[in-house]
Formats: sequence, C-alpha cells, structure tokens
Amino acid sequence: MDAERKNQLLTLLAEAQENVANNSEIPTDFARVLFPPERKEYELTYYGKESRQSIISKTFAAPIQIDREFGTDQTSGSWLNKIIFGDNLQVLKTLTEWKKNGDLKNADGTDGARVVYIDPPFASKQDFSNKDERAYADKLKGANFLEWLRKRLILLREVLADDGTILVHLDWHKSHYVKVLLDEIFGETNFRNEIIWHYQTYQGQVSKYFPRKHDTLLVYSKNTQSVFKSQKDGNPENTIDAKRWREFYNDQWQILGENYPKTDSRFNGYINRFQKEHGHDPKAKDVIFENFGQTVDDVWDIKAVDPKDKKEKVGYPTQKPEKLLQRVINSYSVKGDLVLDVFGGSGTTAAVAEKMKRRWITGDVGKLSIYTIQKRILSIPDYQAFGVYNAGHYDESRLRKFSSNEWKKFAMSLYDIEPLTETINGFCFDGVKDGEFVKVYSPQELLEIGGPSAKITEDTLEDIYRRVKNSIGSEVFIIAPQGKFGFAVDEYNHNGDWDTIFTILRIPYTLMTRFTESFSAIRQADDSESVNDAIDAVGYDFIRPPKVEFQIDGKKLVIKSFEAESRTKGEYANHDFEAFSMVLVDSNYDGKTFKFTNVYFKTDFVNRSLDISNLQHGKRAMFIFIDKFGNEFKKDMELK
Repeated sequence: MDAERKNQLLTLLAEAQENVANNSEIPTDFARVLFPPERKEYELTYYGKESRQSIISKTFAAPIQIDREFGTDQTSGSWLNKIIFGDNLQVLKTLTEWKKNGDLKNADGTDGARVVYIDPPFASKQDFSNKDERAYADKLKGANFLEWLRKRLILLREVLADDGTILVHLDWHKSHYVKVLLDEIFGETNFRNEIIWHYQTYQGQVSKYFPRKHDTLLVYSKNTQSVFKSQKDGNPENTIDAKRWREFYNDQWQILGENYPKTDSRFNGYINRFQKEHGHDPKAKDVIFENFGQTVDDVWDIKAVDPKDKKEKVGYPTQKPEKLLQRVINSYSVKGDLVLDVFGGSGTTAAVAEKMKRRWITGDVGKLSIYTIQKRILSIPDYQAFGVYNAGHYDESRLRKFSSNEWKKFAMSLYDIEPLTETINGFCFDGVKDGEFVKVYSPQELLEIGGPSAKITEDTLEDIYRRVKNSIGSEVFIIAPQGKFGFAVDEYNHNGDWDTIFTILRIPYTLMTRFTESFSAIRQADDSESVNDAIDAVGYDFIRPPKVEFQIDGKKLVIKSFEAESRTKGEYANHDFEAFSMVLVDSNYDGKTFKFTNVYFKTDFVNRSLDISNLQHGKRAMFIFIDKFGNEFKKDMELK
C-alpha cells in the first residue's frame, strides 16, 4: 500500500468514527473507497446492488404447475404456449433451467427465446400520480425499483437465444437509468437501437413543459450476431409514384404467408396489376408486399390504442397497440420462433405472437391480466394449444406431481436454504443454510432407495456421519416428508458423541405454518389504479379459496361475508372484506370456458353491494371472487 492510499484510508476511517460518535450513519459512498470494485469502467451504483452471480444462485426456480389447458384436442405437437401466474423472477429462473435442459426451443431447434419484449409496470405514468401520496410511497421506486428490474434483466439474458434480442419498453421516468443497467448486463457493444414510439394521445393543456408524446424501446442483442430484418412502412406513395409501381415491384416483394392483408384496400390495386403483368397469383394468405414504402427508422409513428376501438381495446390499463408488437416481432423473429413477455399485462405480445405463428410464453402477477390474456387468445380463430400455469402458488394436492428436483427446491424454499450441490466422499448435499450443509430426501428419491416403505433411520444418519464427518461443520439439516422418519426426535447426535448435530425438518408437518422468512405474497389490485403496480413476491404459497357468501338482490350483487384463508408468513391473512380484491363475471357463461365480460374491484362496491343492472340477465353467469393473494372462489348461476 502506497503512502497516498494509506493516508486516504486513515482520513476516511477518522471521518467514519466521527459519524458514529455523533449518532450519524456512515455515508454509503465510503464503501467504494474502502473496498474499490474490480470493475474500472463506469457503472450505476446504488445501495443494495447484488452481484450477478449472487442473483442467479440465490433465486429459486419455482416449479410451474399446470392449471388448465385449451385447444389440446384441436392441435397437436410437443410445444404448448404458456400463460404463467406468478412472480416472474422465480419463473425466469425456471425458464433458465428449461433452456439448459433443452426444453425451451424455437421451431428450428435452437435454445432460448428469440425475442424478449417487456413493458415493466413502473414505466406506467399512473405509477407517479400525486393524487395519493401514501399509495405512491408503497410502490417500488428509486434504487429499489432499479434492483428489482435488474434481477429480472440478468435472468432474461440467460433465457435469451444466442442470436436473440431484448426490447425494454420505458417512458421518461427511468429510461436513462435502465440504459446504464442494460449496458452493464448486455454490454454496450450489443446496444442496437433506442426506438422512439411516437403516439398521439390527449394530454390536455400543459404550461410548464412540452407535451409528452413518446415512449422509448431500448434494444439489445445478446451477441454481435442476432436476428434482424429491416422494415418498410407499407405505403408505396412514400417513395414512388404509383405509375412506377412495376419497376419498384421487381425486387421488392416477398412471401410471408399468413400476413397477407386481404382486407387492406391500400394494397389491392397494386396486387391486381402485379398479377396481370407478372403472372404471379398471390392467393389468399399467400403474399404480402410488405416492402412497400420507406425504410422504417428508429422513430415509429404508431397510434396508441383508441379507447373507442371495440375490436382491439380490451379495457386493461396501459394496453399497447398490436401494430407496435407486430413491428417488433416481425423485425427480430421468424415464424416458429419463441417470443417471451414476462410482464404480460393486457396480452398484446402473446396475441400478436399467436397471430404471427410464433411460439410464446407470457405471464403476470395479476389475476386480471391472466384472465385478460386467456380471453384474448381464445378469441383468435384457430389458436394453437396453450396452457395456464401457476408458479409459486400451488394446489397442495398436486405436490406429488413434482419431479424430485422440483420437490427439493420447493422444500428448501420453505426454510430459506440456498441451493448448492456438493458431493463429499460420494454423498451428495443439496443446499446450504446458515453456512451448514443440507440434505433433502424427496419422495421420489426415497422410493428409489428403499421402495414405498423406505424410512430415514438412525442408521441412515450414522452412515452419513461416517462418510463426511471430517468435512462438515457443527450442524447438518435433513429434510424429508413427514412420515418418512423412523424416529421422533428433532435433533440427533448419537448420545452426544459426535461433533455434528443432525437437525430434522419434516414436510409437511411445518408446511402450513412456516414459510421462508423472505416470502412476500402476491398482492392483487383492488382498484384500477393499482393494476400495474410493481410487486416482488418471492417464495411459495398454497391455493386456498376464500369463503364467500353472496346473493343477487334485484339488480344488486351483495357480498354478505368474505373470508380469506391464505396464510402469509405463518399467519392467517386479513379475514374480512379488506382481503377482497375483485370479482370477474362472465355474464354469458357456456358452462365450459370462462371469458369474463366484466370486472369489478373492491372500490366499486358501496357497503359491499354493487349495481349489476348492466349485466345480461336471463343468462347463465360465472362469478370468480378473487382475494388479495390471488385465490379464487367460483360460482355459476342464472342471472334472473
């Protein structure tokens, strides 16, 4: 250490000592001087920023459990498109494992998502409303939001195909900070575009700044080589006089199958003349002359979704127009490629990917989003088969369907254990808790060891100790299903002769009352303003339908009682009406498939009653009552 560095450290330590003496916090900037980072280039620094490797290793992969399927009787194939309900951080960790195992493929056999598009909820303008300061304070913001998003971006890079592209949709609030994060994660050399989406919306009179009429899409490839296809704006009048169309056509048409705009009158005259003069017959759904017009640059003039457009508008906040996603998907993928959107929202990405014959995965933490996407896909003619899945929110009766690896991860998450495979003298440990080794016996593993009657006995523990005693610490944790132990004690030490204590954790004995300490439940919106809140819901919970008593009294729906059964951190959640989130109604229920026609939030109820005179009476209706934790109570009845 040279003299200058030594004096710098002594001065800093003296200042820190003075801060402590004065009951003041030590400035966080001191850490970067005391412990300079290995990276010498510029980066975004803030409190709580974890290392990339720590994020990847500590994030649990949530087993993805099928809930319902659609179209499997109509279409066949090994791939099933997916809508996933759950926190996308855990979902992304699972998808990275799928990719490693060869289960996340494009139609051409390559691994990983070809294109990722995300529109994080914090980009929503409503998240910065000053109407309710308390509600604003509850939202992720500042450094917390950046780290919340950064964790997901790190895992999204892992999920991307080697020639894949990610587009992050943001507005003016955080785009500049996120740009720096993306430079760190994907590399500044892989930055491809800053796309400006210019739209027309009514903002009213603004006196202190120019009206804000654009969002930003930051585009990064995973590597220097990536899929990309330039686009034309589709209007030949932009670049050529209509009389010169034949000369222009000779090298500007291409076959793109399903995208032929047979209802677009703008193309009809050109297509008819091309048929006559070139002898090419573009049959329905065979040809689109999309290379008409001027080459699209990085400013996209695409109208926002018109609130009056009943065909496209789905009534979900912050819905993006299909034309925007059409251009994104067309530019960075081809037919059969996998498109991923882990902030599903209104489902525009999935709907467009479905129409363009791409594979797709989407998801959200909001039940309103899940049912909106489900309805949207079901409305597409000849849709490909898809499933709706749960991740981190499980049907307890289906735990037996977990694979051995999924069961082990689930069990470790309940006790805040970090997964870590370590083999010592031929014995394999599965994780680490408080610096000590953990062994998890799944039901499947026990079955393989000794059949249906297999038990973990004292002899089992003695055998483990003999093999690893010189390489372990003062404690070893043993996790297995309740009923699979041949003894009753919770600790075993062979009469105190060993240097190591074996601590026994039984599943599901503590399953109902103990979750990982870091667990935070998924919270559902109870008004339209909180639909797109950013949520961090890491951990596992079980599906426990609420108890609901309601009646249709004339033209009113009256909730007589509402009792949530969900547990959070070992305690029952709020029981009464405060735990109610929303009710989804299909007022024309066919008895098979739920396609909601109306959504009512808790704030729409007055004294627990709601005017439903606008519903279609005389029809069979399905009501789905949802609590704040995503649990559902379903009831179908005739609307009289």
